[in-house]
Amino acid sequence: MEGWLYLIRCNRFGLQFSRKRYFVLDHHLLRSFKSVPNSDDQDPVRSAIVDSCIRVMDNGRESINRKLGASRPEEAARWIQCFHEASLKGAPEDIGCSKRKWQSYRNHQNSIDWTLSSSDVIAPSPWTIFGCQNGLRLFKEAKDRDSGGKKRDDHPAIMAVGVVDGTSEAIFQTLMALGPSRSEWDFCFSKGSVVEHLDGHTDIIHKQLYSDWLPWGMKRRDLLLRRYWRREDDGTYVILYHSVFHKKCPHQKGYVRACLKSGGYVISPANMGKQSVVKHMLAIESGASCKIGSHAS
Repeated sequence: MEGWLYLIRCNRFGLQFSRKRYFVLDHHLLRSFKSVPNSDDQDPVRSAIVDSCIRVMDNGRESINRKLGASRPEEAARWIQCFHEASLKGAPEDIGCSKRKWQSYRNHQNSIDWTLSSSDVIAPSPWTIFGCQNGLRLFKEAKDRDSGGKKRDDHPAIMAVGVVDGTSEAIFQTLMALGPSRSEWDFCFSKGSVVEHLDGHTDIIHKQLYSDWLPWGMKRRDLLLRRYWRREDDGTYVILYHSVFHKKCPHQKGYVRACLKSGGYVISPANMGKQSVVKHMLAIESGASCKIGSHAS
């Protein structure tokens, strides 16, 4: 495998910058060049052996000094897979691993969390379809009953499923965006921002919503959410949300803070990657305002 990657560095003032290098992974030999090599005999800027001594880790969107990064999640996934395969196969026995400069390879920007499956976005409770509109199938979660046989007072979760023209990566990038372009397809969205980056896969976001879709006289709503994302090995993207409290984003004047118990998206590639099946689930707290026990600081 070969292609452009970025080596993350820090200068003496602690500011990060990246160096773009062309990497070639041939069996167990990894070589880097300042430009695309003209021939196989061209001397690399650096080279290293990838074997069982190499530890391959991912760090999502987080930038880490002296680690490798890719510009797109799918490209990062391919490199990580190739590094894993090369390290599992092992290198020739006469090559040691104790004195190499590069002891680990990590992706800094776009990556994967392999520990969970996409099923945690959609609750295990049965879903019943209650309508179809504009090509979307609409489902409602069946309410559970408490120990006394009574139904819970919580509003049931709602799920919409549809097929969208576009790759799963492009749709993922669209859903993650909080800029003005979001209002082109999200008619409820007024503006949004990232309050804090927690790690490469998790952040705290604040979204303010328009009041046009609410009954007359109701105040505008906003949401403070913990957002987590990952990419699975089949190209599926998962985005999870739930409401939190954060000291840097108190309640806003003129807004009622809505409470999202859980929600998210599952974007799965279909039709040879040209289209995607998108599932969107929401479970809203029945109360008017949000009172959260957990918090982020």
